[in-house]
Amino acid sequence: MTTTDRIIRATGKRTPMRLVLADITHTMNQIGAKHKASAYSLKLLAETAVGSLLLSSSLKFPGTVSLKISFSGDFSFVQADTTPQGLIRAMIPQEEILKNKNFEPVLLHQKIEVIKLNEKGKRLQESIVQAAGNSVGRNIAVYLLQSEQTRSAVGIEAQINEQDPSKLDYAVGFLLEAYPDLEEESLSILEDTIVNLPPFVQMFNFEKSSFELNTLLKELAGPYDVEVVKEQEPMFYCPCNQVRTIASLSSLSDSDLKDLVRDGADLEIICDFCREKYVVHPKDITDILKNRGL
Repeated sequence: MTTTDRIIRATGKRTPMRLVLADITHTMNQIGAKHKASAYSLKLLAETAVGSLLLSSSLKFPGTVSLKISFSGDFSFVQADTTPQGLIRAMIPQEEILKNKNFEPVLLHQKIEVIKLNEKGKRLQESIVQAAGNSVGRNIAVYLLQSEQTRSAVGIEAQINEQDPSKLDYAVGFLLEAYPDLEEESLSILEDTIVNLPPFVQMFNFEKSSFELNTLLKELAGPYDVEVVKEQEPMFYCPCNQVRTIASLSSLSDSDLKDLVRDGADLEIICDFCREKYVVHPKDITDILKNRGL
């Protein structure tokens, strides 16, 4: 399987629209392996990550888009954080992944939460909309219309490998955004183009085990000329480290921290996003208390 993922950003040469296409198959197989995800949990991680990546492509500043989809059923939520530079991380509670394994869970999409943060992690915008169905792409389009008054078409699909459910054949998606000055006639033509778009599986090259993203771009453009303005290679990234992990304990109360010191045992903390394990020693907790003057 190809190890090169791609993000393509394009605009209409004479048509007021923009296109974002993403293939994050390799990255999501990496993330899936970290979480021991397979089958539907892997598919859900991948489709949510694609959705977040499409949303972060519109950020006008360095920052992060966190997309969280809440459910009723066998999973409680899935979350993916991405940046305009193509950095990706995603998670489902680990115990829920291990419990469902290769079974298809019973799920009902409840709500979509989109949080936009600046480069320092400060929340700049938060929107919550009710889910319109069980399609991540459809829910992203509804969010864009309701929260950002943006007319768009969104298609997202992750295909599980038939022989190995811990692998994806592809994890791809597109966002077609119509600018406000797009004429109704052109809008109607684009809508017909989307309705008649070939299934994604027809654009997957089984011999090369790769998705033909350029073919998808051509299909989406329909009769209109588009210009590719930027290509990027997305990748997995998690900002967690030992210092951040210890700092996260600062949210605990004095009494809770003192109890941890009293126990005298090392504290193991595992990052929900990358599954990296960090060991916090009693001295590290004592230092937090000292900084509080205790």
